[in-house]
Amino acid sequence: MSANTKFDFQGLDHVALGCSDMKRTHDFYHGVLGMPVLHSIEYMGTAESGEQVPMGQHFFFGVGGDNPNAHIAFFYWKDGYQNAPDEKDGGPPPGVNPRAIKVGAMHHLNLRVAQDRIQEYCATLATEGVPYQHVTRYADPVWREVRTKDDYVPPEPGCLMDSVYFDDPDGIHLELNAWLPAWDTWPNDHQPWSRDEK
Repeated sequence: MSANTKFDFQGLDHVALGCSDMKRTHDFYHGVLGMPVLHSIEYMGTAESGEQVPMGQHFFFGVGGDNPNAHIAFFYWKDGYQNAPDEKDGGPPPGVNPRAIKVGAMHHLNLRVAQDRIQEYCATLATEGVPYQHVTRYADPVWREVRTKDDYVPPEPGCLMDSVYFDDPDGIHLELNAWLPAWDTWPNDHQPWSRDEK
C-alpha cells in the first residue's frame, strides 16, 4: 500500500448524522450502547418575533479506540425538517433552519489532521481547484464561528476547533478537523431534547 503524499490523515474522526429525537438517540447510544457523551452543544436561532429561541442540539458520542475524541456526532433540529418529504435537490423547506438535515442522512464525514498543517491543506485544495470553507469555532463568551470561503484565517486564542469543509464530486460533504486544547473544556451536560417538547 502506498503512502498518502498530499494529506497526513490521522484516522477517521467522526461521522455526523441527523436524528429525529435527541433524547431517544441519547438513550440508545449512551444508555443502551454505553457510549460516553464527550460534548454537547445547543444552537439558538431567531424566531419570527426576533427573540432568540432554542433550535437544535449536537451530541458527540465517544466510540473508544486509540483516538480519545473519535465519535459519532448527531444533530437534532426542532423545526420538523426531519419529517418533511424527501427533496433531493431542493434543500430544507421554506422557513426551516438552513443547517437542518434529514433523519438518518449523513451530514459530513470528518477526517482528523494536525492543526499546524491545515493552512497547507487549504492551499492544496485550492491548487487542485476544490472550493472549500475554512471554519474556526469559539465558545467564550458565547458560541460563534468564523467562516471564510476559499481562504485561510489563523485561529484566534481560545479556538476550540479548526476545520476545512469541501465536497467530493458527488456532493458528499467532507471535513478536515483538528481539535485544539480549549475543546477539552467544552461541557457535555446539556439535557437531550425530545421531539415531543415544544
